[in-house]
Amino acid sequence: MGTPFKNLDDLVLLRIFSFLPSKHLHHSMRVCKKWNHLANEVMRNRQSYPQTFVYQLKDNRDKMKNFDEKIHSDLEEIWCKPALSVFFLNSPAFFESLSESSNGNNQNGDYPKSKRLKTEHKKDTMSKLIKNKLALNLPKLFITGDGIVGSDKNSGIEIESDCEQPAFSSLFIPHNGSYRFEYKPVYFKTKLPELKTEQDLDKFLGVKQNEEIKFLLLLVDGYSDSKLIPLLNNLNRIRKIKIERDVKKSFACSGGIVKKLDDCSGKRTKLVFLCLISKVESKCKVSQIVIREPTQQEFDTVWDEKINLMKKSGVFSNKDKCLAFQVSCCGRGKDYHRQENFESNMFLKEFPNVSLVGFFGYGEVGVDYIPDYGTDANKNLIDDVKNKEYLFENIQATGFTSIFTLISFQN
Repeated sequence: MGTPFKNLDDLVLLRIFSFLPSKHLHHSMRVCKKWNHLANEVMRNRQSYPQTFVYQLKDNRDKMKNFDEKIHSDLEEIWCKPALSVFFLNSPAFFESLSESSNGNNQNGDYPKSKRLKTEHKKDTMSKLIKNKLALNLPKLFITGDGIVGSDKNSGIEIESDCEQPAFSSLFIPHNGSYRFEYKPVYFKTKLPELKTEQDLDKFLGVKQNEEIKFLLLLVDGYSDSKLIPLLNNLNRIRKIKIERDVKKSFACSGGIVKKLDDCSGKRTKLVFLCLISKVESKCKVSQIVIREPTQQEFDTVWDEKINLMKKSGVFSNKDKCLAFQVSCCGRGKDYHRQENFESNMFLKEFPNVSLVGFFGYGEVGVDYIPDYGTDANKNLIDDVKNKEYLFENIQATGFTSIFTLISFQN
C-alpha cells in the first residue's frame, strides 16, 4: 500500500513540488497549510534566480496562432518576477510571410518563397510580437546577431541565421538582494564615457558601496565597433589593478558585435553594458574561458585544457543555481563542426543543469578568467594558471572564437 501524501517527508514534497509548473504550484498551495508553506518555499527559491527559455517556429506550416499561444504559455511559466528581460534573436529568411499570416493576408497558412528581408524589418517585427506579451514597464533588451544559443533539458540549441524560421533565446532576470544585473545603453550621437579609473566604471554602472562587478557583457552595434578598442584598453587597465589586488575581485568580460540593439527607448543604440553586480559578502562566483584553436584538428586539445581549468575553479556545483553565456563567431556553427549544436552540447555535458543563453556574432570580445575559489579540487589551480600566461592576457576583440561564462548563485 502506498504512503499517503500527508505522511510524506517535507524534503520529498519539496522535491516533487520543484518539478511542478508555477500554475500547478499555486493550486497545490490550496490543499493544506503544510503544502502552502512548502509550495511557497519553492516559489521564493525560483523567483530568486534568472530563468531562460528558447522558442523557434518549427516549420513553414506553423501558423501565427500557434506562435501566439506558445509564447503566452511560456511567459505564464516565468517563475521569477523579472527586473529585466533580454532577448537574443536570429535573422530568419521567411519572416515577411509570418507577418502577413498574422494580419490575415496569408489565407492558406503556407509561407510563400521570398527573398531575405532586411534585418531591421525582421527584427522589429519579431520584437513587436514579443513586446505585446510583456508588461509595458518591464525593461527589455533585444539583440539581433547571426544566430542564437539556448538550452532545454541539458540539450544545447544553436539556431543560426541560415535557418529559415524565426527564433529567440530569452533571459529573465529577477530582483534579488544579493546580486543584480544592470544594463547601460550608449546611443548614437552620444559620447562614450571615459572609463579610466575604477571609480569611473563604478559610477557609470551604478556600483554601490559594498558591491563589486562580477561580469560584464559588452554588446556592440556593427556600425560602431571602431569605438571598441579604446574602451577595452581602459577596461584592461582597471582589470589589471583589480587582479594585482585579488583575482577574485576582478571581473570576467565577454561580448561581441551584433547586427542591431534595441532597448525599446526609440533611440538607436550603439553599445550596451550588461553587468552583473553582487554584494561583496555574497557567494556569487564567475569563471570564463575563451576557445580559440589554431586549427580545427587542435579543437579537442584546447577544449579539454580550458574546460578542465573551469571545472577546477570551483564555480560549478550541483547544489547551486547556475547560468552560462555563450558568445560564438558566426563561423563556428554546424558547418565548421559538421554537427548541429556541437559546442553548446559539449559545454552542457560538462556542466549539466545549467541554463545557457547567448548568440552568434560578427566579432567577439573576451578574456580567460579563472579565479581560485578555494575548493578541495583546485588547490593546485593557481600554479596551473600561472604556468599559462595567456590566462592573464588582456580583454581582446577577436574573431573565430567562442567564449563561455559560467556564473553560480549559491542557494
